[in-house]
Amino acid sequence: MRIGAVTIIIPCYKAAATLRRAVDSTLCGAPADTRLLLVDDGSPDSTGTLCDELASADPRITALHRANGGAGAARSTGLDAATGDWVLFLDADDELLPGLWDELAALDDTAQKADLLLFHLCRASGGDTTGVLASGFYPDLSALGAALEPLLFTSGLLAAPYPKLFRRAVIGALRFDPRLQINEDVLFNLQFLQNGSAIYCLHGVYYKQNDVGIGSLSRSLRGDLLDAEAITRPALEALLTQNGIDPAPYLQTSRVRACINQYGLLTGCKGSLTYKQRRDVFARILADADARAALRARLQNDPNRLLALPYKLGLALRAPGLLAAYTLAKQRFL
Repeated sequence: MRIGAVTIIIPCYKAAATLRRAVDSTLCGAPADTRLLLVDDGSPDSTGTLCDELASADPRITALHRANGGAGAARSTGLDAATGDWVLFLDADDELLPGLWDELAALDDTAQKADLLLFHLCRASGGDTTGVLASGFYPDLSALGAALEPLLFTSGLLAAPYPKLFRRAVIGALRFDPRLQINEDVLFNLQFLQNGSAIYCLHGVYYKQNDVGIGSLSRSLRGDLLDAEAITRPALEALLTQNGIDPAPYLQTSRVRACINQYGLLTGCKGSLTYKQRRDVFARILADADARAALRARLQNDPNRLLALPYKLGLALRAPGLLAAYTLAKQRFL
C-alpha cells in the first residue's frame, strides 16, 4: 500500500560537514514523488551554498533560504512550502536508516487511518527505543496505556519532531511557536496530537540521532528549560484531558523532569550564565518540593561524594546563591 507522497524538511545551520550525509540517507530508496526541502537558516558558513549545490543536482530537492531564526522557524518555513500527504522532519546532523521506505510501501490499510506514523530511533550515544511501543495501530492516546509516559518523556518519541511522519492535512496552519528556542518541537507535537491523535507505530529502527556533538542539549548550558516547560504544560494538560486521561501525574512528571534537566545543565555544563542568572534558576528549582525530593535521591547515589557535598548542602539549606557560586567556581577552576 502506498501511503502517499512525503515531503522531508531539513533545517540547516552550520551543517556543511554533515548535510550531504543526511540528504543521501533520506533519498536512498525513496519514491520518485518524494520532496526534500533544505531550509538554510541564515548560516554564516558554506551551508547555504551546499544547499543550492545539492538542489541543482537532484530535481527532488529544493533549497530555501531565510534569515536566522532557529530550527523551529526553519521548520515552519519548510511547512509553508510542503506538498503531498505526509511531512517528515530530519535534523541536518542526523540520518535515516535503510528500510523505512520499504516498510512504508508494505503497510496495510490500517495505517491509512493514522494521523501520525511513528518509528523507532537509535542514538549515537547508545541505545534505541524499540521497547517503548509495540508496532500496530492506536486510535487515540488512551490506547497507548503504560507506554504513554515513556513516549512523552523518556524516549523522546512524542517530544522530538522526529522520528515520525505527520499527516500534512492534520498539520494545517500549525507552525512552530516563535517564542520558544527549546521545546518548540514538544509544543508542536502536543498541538498536532490535539488535532489528530491516531498513531500507527512501525516495527523498525529507521532514524539515527547523532547526539554526541558539541551542540547537543546534554552538552549546552542554557537557563530557559523551566520557562519552556511552563509554556508547553497547558498544551499537555489539554491534550490529556481531551483523551480522557488524568493529567495530574503527567504534569508533575513534566515539571520535575524540567527541573532535573535544568539542574543537570547548571551543574554539569560550562557556559556564560551569570551568577544572578544561575541563582534565579536554582531558586525556582529549589522552590519545587517534588524537584527537591528527586534531587535528594539523586545526590544520595552520586559516586563523587566530595564534589557533590556542596550540592547536598545547597539543597538542604535551600540556598540558590551557594549553588550558583559553586557552579561558577567549579567551571573556573576544575
